[in-house]
Amino acid sequence: MPRSLSPVLRLFITVTSLVVTIGLAACSAGATAPGANAPAAGPASWPDIESAARAEGTLVLATHVGSGYVEFAEKAQKKFPWLQIQATSMKASDFTARSIVEQQNGQYLWDLHVGPLSNIFTVLTPAGALQPISPFLDSLPAESRDASKWAGGFELFTDPANPVSFVNQLSLGGEILINRELIPPGTLTSADELVDPRYSGKFVSQILSVSNAATMSLAALMAEKDEAFVKKLVNDQKMVQVETSRQATEWVVQGRYAIAFGADVTHLADLQKGGVGKNVERVNFGQSVLANGISVLKDAPHPNATKVFLAWFLSQEGQDTWASTSTVQSSSRRLDVKIYNPDDTPDYPNIGKYKVIQGTASGDAVLNKTLALTKNAPR
Repeated sequence: MPRSLSPVLRLFITVTSLVVTIGLAACSAGATAPGANAPAAGPASWPDIESAARAEGTLVLATHVGSGYVEFAEKAQKKFPWLQIQATSMKASDFTARSIVEQQNGQYLWDLHVGPLSNIFTVLTPAGALQPISPFLDSLPAESRDASKWAGGFELFTDPANPVSFVNQLSLGGEILINRELIPPGTLTSADELVDPRYSGKFVSQILSVSNAATMSLAALMAEKDEAFVKKLVNDQKMVQVETSRQATEWVVQGRYAIAFGADVTHLADLQKGGVGKNVERVNFGQSVLANGISVLKDAPHPNATKVFLAWFLSQEGQDTWASTSTVQSSSRRLDVKIYNPDDTPDYPNIGKYKVIQGTASGDAVLNKTLALTKNAPR
């Protein structure tokens, strides 16, 4: 600084420079603050991404509950022996509550969630607990995101305006369980018969005051029928409500009730493999579809391992592993994946005909309308 300047002017210039320096530092810190939604800049080429993933060495994955999800995670681990996949199975409702509390306490522990998207869409998305998945998808090899291989094109998100969850699977909605020892085959074959007075008192349902498998099945019926039908069903048919889908399933298997809404079909499949509940039939009366998919958690601790997993998961091999393993309802939007569960698989080549997709923005209004009718249903 020139010595000819007055002391006052020299002091002014010094203070001004200090303020500018502090401001620039603050802007720089703000651009990289924890909690930013965009993933940090990383390697551009795929070999560099794979190398960075090996350096990270870990992937923290959350899946829905069920033996099939556990088996799927085990197969993923075999695919990547160099990557420690820490997979935890839990109900989506439990995961959403847990991850929000963790993030509120500055803990960003999870990379990915894969499974049903209803709670992910209605709870985690508005809470800001996810980050946009598009930048991750954009970095993947072309084979994984080839639009011609996917029904409806590659990009299908729970909300196009906020693409945080990618939909890899749709399954037919409106499913219930019927114990055919109590209600013989050939009877109760249509949705209309559900409100027949002769079936009053024969229903068990997962609790109807919140979003869950039961209320989503009712929402599927709402999409096909109307509010009056759903209101009559929940108010006049004397549904006994229980806290868990597992309990609803077991009560129908045991013959305590003949019809179940909100059952756990994965648990039913496990029981039937053991020779129990062979007389219980899964019936689909609704015309909406349910979304399953994958989401990247906010500030995922292993972004490159996340990309490597996504590249496999969305490949033909990964989606075939998913469709053949995870649940008895699984399928894939990939058109080159075998259909393993035809009774639960929608008409993928004509995917545009499904206007209500639960677990996405299109199904939110129908579900909320259903909840308005069911939240005060007699128990």
